[in-house]
Amino acid sequence: MTVFGWWLTIVGGLILSGIVVPYGILSGAPASSGIAVFWTLFALGVVAVIAAGIRGWRA
Repeated sequence: MTVFGWWLTIVGGLILSGIVVPYGILSGAPASSGIAVFWTLFALGVVAVIAAGIRGWRA
């Protein structure tokens, strides 16, 4: 698999986790710091994926 293929797989996993975790796994949980931690880690993951995509971008 190419570098772009790996990057695209990670992006897909990140999108899937942004749907499954809050609306599936954490949906029945009471409001807690777990939800805030998930969204914080999700946001950091998005930033990391964008940074990796920009770094590998060729003009």
